[in-house]
Amino acid sequence: MLKNRFSVKFSIILLLVLFLCSISGLGEIYAKDAPGVSASVNKKSFSPGESGVITISFKTGSKVKIPKDPGVTIEITSGNIQGNGVQDYSGGDGDYIDGSKVRYNFTVPSDAAPGSSLTVSGTVGYGYCTVSDGVCKLANKQFSVKIRIK
Repeated sequence: MLKNRFSVKFSIILLLVLFLCSISGLGEIYAKDAPGVSASVNKKSFSPGESGVITISFKTGSKVKIPKDPGVTIEITSGNIQGNGVQDYSGGDGDYIDGSKVRYNFTVPSDAAPGSSLTVSGTVGYGYCTVSDGVCKLANKQFSVKIRIK
């Protein structure tokens, strides 16, 4: 009889431990943070009125990809540049953006003071998917990049 009680207690404890382990594992799966973003420009400096490109790079893990749909949106919140929109990234194979990068065309104001710099800030909205299970979520991240004027 003592052996049966020990066996039952051991089984209950084992089931409880397994249950708690499975819950904590699920928490890790669903608690994935959105990929971060970084921004860079295509040249070291720009002349007033010149066009340029801001490249937004997504810092994804090996099993996370940025889908083409929903589209990536970029909103410039400061920096006094004329935004000309996101370059077309719909080409290529599959449902995901090649290289996890998008490019945003802009024009430096024609009245920008030579020798100065502009700090361009904004928000990028995008989707991200875990490839292994197909779970997709939406995110918004802030970015900032400095543009030097010749």
